[in-house]
Amino acid sequence: MSASRTERLLNLLIALLETRHGRSKDFLRRNIQAYRESPSEEAFERMFERDKVDLRAMGIPLETYHEPGAFEEDLATTSYRIPKEKYRLPEVRFSVEEGAVLSLAARLWGRAALGTAAARAVRKIETRGGLPEDLPAEPLLEPRISTREPAFEELLEAATARQEVAFHYQGAADQQPRLRQVQPWGLGQKFGNWYLVGLDIDRQQQRMYRLSRIIGNTQLRRDSSFERPEGFSVVEVLDKMELPPRELAVVSIRQGRGQALRERGTQQSSTAEGWDRYQLSYGSLPGFAAELAGWGPHVMAESPEPLAGVVQAKLNAVLEAAQSAVPELKFEAKSVRQSRSKATAQDHLRRLVDLVPFLVHHQGMHLDDIAAEFGINRRQLEADLNMMMVSGLPGGFHGDLMDVSWDDDHVYIADAEELSEPVRFSLDEASALLVGLETLSALPGLAGDSAVRTAMAKISAATGEAAEGITSTVGVRLAPARDSENLELLQQAVQQRRQLKLSYLVPHRDEITERTVDPIRVFSNDQSWYLQAWCHSAEAQRIFRLDRIRHAELGDAIESSVESAFPESLFTPSAQDTEVKLLAQASAHWVAEYYDAQSVLEINDDGPWAYLITIRVGNTDWLPQLIAQNAGALRIIAPDDAAQASLEWVREALENYR
Repeated sequence: MSASRTERLLNLLIALLETRHGRSKDFLRRNIQAYRESPSEEAFERMFERDKVDLRAMGIPLETYHEPGAFEEDLATTSYRIPKEKYRLPEVRFSVEEGAVLSLAARLWGRAALGTAAARAVRKIETRGGLPEDLPAEPLLEPRISTREPAFEELLEAATARQEVAFHYQGAADQQPRLRQVQPWGLGQKFGNWYLVGLDIDRQQQRMYRLSRIIGNTQLRRDSSFERPEGFSVVEVLDKMELPPRELAVVSIRQGRGQALRERGTQQSSTAEGWDRYQLSYGSLPGFAAELAGWGPHVMAESPEPLAGVVQAKLNAVLEAAQSAVPELKFEAKSVRQSRSKATAQDHLRRLVDLVPFLVHHQGMHLDDIAAEFGINRRQLEADLNMMMVSGLPGGFHGDLMDVSWDDDHVYIADAEELSEPVRFSLDEASALLVGLETLSALPGLAGDSAVRTAMAKISAATGEAAEGITSTVGVRLAPARDSENLELLQQAVQQRRQLKLSYLVPHRDEITERTVDPIRVFSNDQSWYLQAWCHSAEAQRIFRLDRIRHAELGDAIESSVESAFPESLFTPSAQDTEVKLLAQASAHWVAEYYDAQSVLEINDDGPWAYLITIRVGNTDWLPQLIAQNAGALRIIAPDDAAQASLEWVREALENYR
């Protein structure tokens, strides 16, 4: 990221906002320092054309118009301006009910790709004075959406900008990844997975691609453009998508094991050797085979014959992966995960044009609080403030440049009239709020809520023409809770501050436990619902998945409250956690996001492994299940006892089939 380029863009933006009649190219050349210092006219022309592209790519309404000369024979004069009425966010105010659902819609994205955009949008509304101060503190339901797939951000950018993309894709029937060239029409989530819907350019057919099967980087073709089919809606396409037809399988389960499988099937018989035979239905054979492989020696697939064969193949793949060479890596060296998107001058300028109106409307705010609000460190903030001090109206006289001071760590700003109001919503900001509100409209307790619809209407009006088609481009369908009665009971417990008595299945121990908990909040993460609560048995906060609650009933009133922030991870960290190092193929990169990896190191060699992932776990008992389910795409290399346990788990499972 070039600070000088950002400064140049900021000064150009201010110069074109300040004028009512436009600025000529010659005026800009003479009055903006970076242009004035350009070594030649050709260099200036290239610089200016590139800057215009950058401003327009940010959604800034840069207009070009021609003003005839005084005489007919004069050549037309080209001028440039940014009309304030199109640049600035119009006044928009929300009621308490609308503000509550808007805040919930913004938090829906959490740390996902659109989370930052949603936070920027809400900050703009707050800066504009559009949010009431007395918003409810906690909703009864708080859904969250994750976008762990590495390709999501690039595909979202391509879909909203209508640019073609190319990527390598490994379909269910492909032996090797194949190059696909696509016009991305829309992105949507269903069945817990993200899908891209678009035109396959080579086949000239509409196709659907599961993002988790995209291998490697996505290439955006910025010089391309396309038009989506009229009336296209990614949600309507996904609504027509059905799960595979259900098939029947016969599975033997070791007595006393496989609680979750038993509840889904019908027992047929038992054997003297300690096995119970169950009939279960399944959709995807590979997916069901991976699930059975994860049960290791406690479950054996009997029929159909292809199912048993696939289970054995997945188990054998784990043993084969264990024989591959381990890349030479210094395991003691920590690698901090980097953002997938590299900061650009556009990103820096976007932060500055958000920062100026925020400071204008929050005079005297402390440096540390401002830095925390914008997710940057103090040094970055001070660099931004210093850049503001040398930026302003053309001329550079007293009162032309922004006046910023923070001698006592409290920031004050003056002479910033042109940037004093927030800029209109960008496409990703409007997408985050509108898609979030659309998703909320289908949740229990919010379906039919007029506040959701009126909030959507106000966001659309404030966005303008750019809002058209946003909910057709990005769509989410959260699955309803499987046990709606338990969901309602949990909501009631949170609202009434009552304890809950739970019968809860602990997967890695394969046993049902009895708990008394103080509920804190109910939330979802993609397709699963969870209860965050203080567990009296563990004497600590725990997160319980709703579909693992076998029975719940209300208990006594909660005597003392426990303050707790929304969980950043589904896994509760502890000083006693074990550090685990995993080698992962490209297809298993999701493990880093799902298990909140401490570090991810990219491996660049010719071997099968793409990443070294470090995670922390409370216990290692469940790791053999994870390794077996992923059929050789994951391998534990530390600690050694966990690696050996996973291999022994697989060998015991294979013995069942011999």
